[in-house]
Amino acid sequence: RRVTEVLRVEHQLTINHKRVSRIMAENHLQARIRRKKFVHFKPDIIVKKEDLIKRRFKADGPNLKWYTDVSTITFGEAHLYLSAIIDGFNNEVISSVVSSSPNLELAFKTVNQAIQGRKIDNLILHSDQGGLYTSPKFQEFLKEKNIIQSMSRVGVCYDNVLIESFFSHLKTEAFYSQDFTATNEQIIEIVEEYIYYYNNERLQLKLNKLPPIKYREQLHTA
Repeated sequence: RRVTEVLRVEHQLTINHKRVSRIMAENHLQARIRRKKFVHFKPDIIVKKEDLIKRRFKADGPNLKWYTDVSTITFGEAHLYLSAIIDGFNNEVISSVVSSSPNLELAFKTVNQAIQGRKIDNLILHSDQGGLYTSPKFQEFLKEKNIIQSMSRVGVCYDNVLIESFFSHLKTEAFYSQDFTATNEQIIEIVEEYIYYYNNERLQLKLNKLPPIKYREQLHTA
């Protein structure tokens, strides 16, 4: 469906999505989805929080509902860990940090990058119940930033589907469709380029067929 919309919007072609699907299949261009690889970090003490989102992912404006997680990037010389935050208003990736270790510092950096230059009030940060987010140190860190914490139920990926969907698109479109060997530096560059593409160029059907940043700008929202 997305390829069909790109052909219509950017190339002014009138074409049925079924024909696009058939042509893509004939040329072996079908997406290959992979399951999420879990990142393990176990704090000494675990503190769980209530699910304040309850699958009401869409936000009425920017900086009201953020979604975060960490995903393992396995395509370089050694495993890397990508921590990101997505805004529920326009699905924009507002923060992304890559590290060689899934530790608390990674989570701290991700939040600090996201709040830089942004006004936040009654902001909810939603995550799964991974060790990074159930850590009392991380929760105290959020309190200091006046951020309200929310958590998915255990083992229910659909409770945090926006960030899960982004990671799936990243791996499918930037890595699984390619056949290459890269250094970790090249992997980081690929991730950064994809996030720019995702925010600025990749059409999203639920955003009036606009990329996240153009959708925000079209609504004259800072």
